[in-house]
Amino acid sequence: MKHSLTTALALLLTITATAQTEPIRIDLGQKGTVVSPNLYGIFFEEISHAGDGGLYAELVQNRGFEEHVLPSGMTYRKGRAYAPDAMNYEHRNHSKWNIPWNMEEKKMAGWKVTGENATVKGEVIKAKTPLHVNTPHAMQLDIKKVENGGKVVLANTGYWGIGIKAGEKYDLRCYVMSSNYKGGITARLRDSATGASLGSAALTTAPGSTWTELTATLTAEGTTAKGELALEFDRKGTVLIDYVSLFPQATFKGRKNGQRADVAQMLVDLHPKFMRWPGGCIVEGATYENRVRWKETLGDPMTRRGEWDVWGYRATWGMGYHEFLQFCEDLQMDAMFVNNAGMSCSVRNGDFVSSDADMDAVVQDFRDAIDYALADPATNKWAKMRAEAGHPKPFPLKYVEIGNENVGPEYVTHFNYIFKKLKAEYPQITFINTLGHTDPLLEKIPGDYMVDPHWYRDPNFFFANNHLFDDAPRTHDIYVGEYACNGGVGAGNLLAALSEAAFIMGMERNSDVVKMSSYAPLFENENRRDWPCNLIHINSSEVYGRASYYVQQMAAENRPTYNIYVSETTVAGKPQPFKAGGIGLGSYATQCEYKDISVTTADGQVKHFPASQFQGRKGKWTVEGDVIRQTSDEQLTMALLPGFSSDNYTLQLKACKLGGLEGFFIYYGMDDNGRNGYAANIAGWNNRTTAIQPIRRGRTSDVLGRRVNQTVDSNRWYDVKIVVTPMAVTLYVDGKEMTVARPAALTRHFCQAGYDEQTGELVIKVVNGTDRPYTRSFVIDGAMNVMPTGKVITLSGDANDENTFEEPTKLAPRTALYGKFDKHFDYQFPPMSFTVMRVKVNK
Repeated sequence: MKHSLTTALALLLTITATAQTEPIRIDLGQKGTVVSPNLYGIFFEEISHAGDGGLYAELVQNRGFEEHVLPSGMTYRKGRAYAPDAMNYEHRNHSKWNIPWNMEEKKMAGWKVTGENATVKGEVIKAKTPLHVNTPHAMQLDIKKVENGGKVVLANTGYWGIGIKAGEKYDLRCYVMSSNYKGGITARLRDSATGASLGSAALTTAPGSTWTELTATLTAEGTTAKGELALEFDRKGTVLIDYVSLFPQATFKGRKNGQRADVAQMLVDLHPKFMRWPGGCIVEGATYENRVRWKETLGDPMTRRGEWDVWGYRATWGMGYHEFLQFCEDLQMDAMFVNNAGMSCSVRNGDFVSSDADMDAVVQDFRDAIDYALADPATNKWAKMRAEAGHPKPFPLKYVEIGNENVGPEYVTHFNYIFKKLKAEYPQITFINTLGHTDPLLEKIPGDYMVDPHWYRDPNFFFANNHLFDDAPRTHDIYVGEYACNGGVGAGNLLAALSEAAFIMGMERNSDVVKMSSYAPLFENENRRDWPCNLIHINSSEVYGRASYYVQQMAAENRPTYNIYVSETTVAGKPQPFKAGGIGLGSYATQCEYKDISVTTADGQVKHFPASQFQGRKGKWTVEGDVIRQTSDEQLTMALLPGFSSDNYTLQLKACKLGGLEGFFIYYGMDDNGRNGYAANIAGWNNRTTAIQPIRRGRTSDVLGRRVNQTVDSNRWYDVKIVVTPMAVTLYVDGKEMTVARPAALTRHFCQAGYDEQTGELVIKVVNGTDRPYTRSFVIDGAMNVMPTGKVITLSGDANDENTFEEPTKLAPRTALYGKFDKHFDYQFPPMSFTVMRVKVNK
């Protein structure tokens, strides 16, 4: 049930930059919601080389020569990889998903073969006698000639350079086979720019006619961020090489097959309470066969098959299920395992399984994963494997998410099937559903589980949605598993971070229902960005956090035990009127048609627009008489009316659904490029809900006004009317008012307070999202004494500032002592700042 203080004056403070005459009152005597101790965690997915070339410490790229192998379940035809032709579980059509595939280029990813006074041909082949069934390909060096002290060099440049540090030791492991090579093999660390040697070791075991494992420890004699590993051969002959691995000995906590120490430390410093793994869209896979299979991430890394993941490169799964669980234990955080729910990603192929036999196999896969982490090795084969891997005691697995970002009726069926069985068998596990917290389909899923809504939006959304959870249903606990401000903020500037701080304060204030959260994505290698904004940036030798990283850190380090009452006279920001713009027609994974389109202007003139005047921007549009028809399965299709722009009119039309997933999109206030404006989304969200949504940079944002339940039937004409004015837009369907949208006030000041029982401190958090200083008075009620000296932690700068490798802490919190705290005190907050004040009080 919603906490009463949230419905009163609210713990939130929303104010404008104008001068305030009334002080902010904070009452320690009025206790609010307890703040979840697990509110702040981390989410890892193999995207933007977050693992391979990031957190995972392996230094060699394409170590098993399998980069070119097709995604599981796909076939190769004329330079493209094709998914199986199957029904998509969400929109029930056939996606026929495919991608370009350059087989030859991928084979040599990370590798180069050169000869110095030598003749050689190097190629990746399918070995007649493979090293292992999961690594069938190998590098073949056919060395024809070596003269005058020459050599053949097989070099790997790692992930855009191998970071080498003087004095550090590196462990090499590789396999070779040859029936006729009689020379030596030298492993060498080199500077790729100069070719200078930075350490070497002779591999003393000569290759034979069967696969031979070679190992060595190389000590670096110099430092470079652009290093490479070279294997040198000094005689002629034919040599096969496979699984070439180079690992720093100085991994995080010295773990074999572990994590980069500097990158892992960045996570330690976030103080996370849990970690979600392995994704993300990769859990679903582009096809069902392409999903993450956790069992294939166990055992000797050499035997792990790896898999192309949906972000466009092959994952080694070196950081597999066991390593994930061990990492959680090392950081003293709970583990959240995400497993496929029997369906692939609906925005890719969306194929799925549905038979009882297939679904029972899905359930069993969940069971085995839970047992691997928690069961007794004496009675369970998966737990026995855990013990054999060096960990007889259980791992800290606490949460299991069933699927990722899956939606719609098919997911409801799958979730019910899986959840009902697993919850009865593992009552200690908290299971998580991927539907949003307001999805009407939750009514069809009984039981005690969490829900997992996601948001990737622009700063205005996060500033405007500090209140998002104030009126959220308290039916299920909420885990905000993915969120980030990533629209129009570069690689992630200070403005983005401050908007996230405002959103985080809303989650913290509503922690009676929002129990957990995690920013996403977590990492990017600077050379590969698959998502607009990522929390931590990595290259071969350095790592830094964005301003958003420090917002996360400040929130976690200053999480109060419970919220306390904050009173404020609110002066709302002035709403910004809807801009004048154009009108358009569209759909989302739906085929539909429109006719009888007219506009009544503010002075009463009625203008009729023939269907032929609309210009298709996205989708497959045809015109037949006075009917314009859209017949593709694409999302956010659009046809705009050129030459029309207004902010005061009534649009009327008839709409008919022909097939597909949802209902209608009617656009208004659109710019000439069709990238920004608004849309009436009629029977969206899988034909369940109607709302008005902003369109920002070609994507839907959240909603303006209320959501209403609505479905539309196929092959029926609906009368649609939209009344547009600068300050309100009203949608009618068949003469019934459905929803009203009004422009939001731009609020950029936020404040809330809590009490830390462990330290006896009042914790006050304030966001000033404007470019002007912000001065306020505070009155503290309910305290016997207020100590005058306390800490003030401030993150501030210019709105567009970003951290870089050159200036990694340009935006970072600064801590200072403040000596003027009292029961009544004033404070000036810097422009564009997030401030935490810690005030010692005696209650």
